[in-house]
Amino acid sequence: PLLYGTSCCFIEFASLIGSRFDFDRYGLVPRSSPRQADLILTAGTVTMKMAPSLVRLYEQMPE
Repeated sequence: PLLYGTSCCFIEFASLIGSRFDFDRYGLVPRSSPRQADLILTAGTVTMKMAPSLVRLYEQMPE
């Protein structure tokens, strides 16, 4: 998945990467590029100003 955090809610996603909730063992490998990701996890408020960049990331994902 591609992790997309826009505010303080992204701190909750940081715990997923740690050893307690290690989501690597479930096959969820964090990706840094939308071209490699098949899922976008969005945390926080998506404002009108941020919406075009989020749509651009979504369009770069593979079908």
